[in-house]
Amino acid sequence: MYKNRYGSVAPTQAKFEDLKGHYINLRDNFRNDPRSSIELEAWKSQRNDVEYPLLNANNRSFIPAGLVGKGAPGFPLWEYPKHNKPDLVLSESTHSYIIGNVASYDRRQYPSASKEKRPEGQGFCHTLVIPKSRIYNVVDPEATAQHCYLLKEMRAHFIDFWTNGDGKQKILARSERALDDQDQKLRSSPDGPEYEKVRGDVYDHFETTKVQFEKLKAEEDFVFGFHVFPDNSIGHLHMHIFPHAEAFREFSARVYDYKTVPLQAILEAEAAEE
Repeated sequence: MYKNRYGSVAPTQAKFEDLKGHYINLRDNFRNDPRSSIELEAWKSQRNDVEYPLLNANNRSFIPAGLVGKGAPGFPLWEYPKHNKPDLVLSESTHSYIIGNVASYDRRQYPSASKEKRPEGQGFCHTLVIPKSRIYNVVDPEATAQHCYLLKEMRAHFIDFWTNGDGKQKILARSERALDDQDQKLRSSPDGPEYEKVRGDVYDHFETTKVQFEKLKAEEDFVFGFHVFPDNSIGHLHMHIFPHAEAFREFSARVYDYKTVPLQAILEAEAAEE
């Protein structure tokens, strides 16, 4: 198991290979389904006359409203800046946006949430990178075209953002804002009294952890991962980024680890096909 200065963090090689195999199986299942190319073409053309039995299976609302007019909640993620406050867009490159998570990373701020569907992020200062182009998921052939050029650009965008300028400070500020927003909601919630018992601990944890967070190295200390269709909950390609060391995940969601496929596993799988 790979370890860094913050403790045991990464999957064993066997687990990594399992995740790579998981990606390959899901990718092949999707691309070999005759509906996939038809529905992707219609989805990218914003057609209202298609039912999307594959992309919108089990009524999981993969199709955002305003995209195809199906009435599902949401908005087209590639138009993210048009629908959100400016402070949620942390950085913009030619091909992608880095956006802050609107959810807090700390499960103590969600005392009533079920164990199976956790709303908190997967790690301290969980951040996302989304492409500007209309790409459904990492199984979409467009996502891995040109030797995975877009996926590599998304990672490079974050690394540059973290390494140069005030990227770290912007991520921390967005994460603290998420804590504050959830804190305000809890004050008028039935969960308020229970949360009040740990409220001071939540903010103390943020203040102490951010000191170590700023010392992380972008290329070594973060998970760059994807939830592969049909394990996705949002119908637009997005990369999850969060620290993988235990110290930064103590109060964050673990229930989605099984479906978080590392970018490197995807790159290796795609390279083997070339």
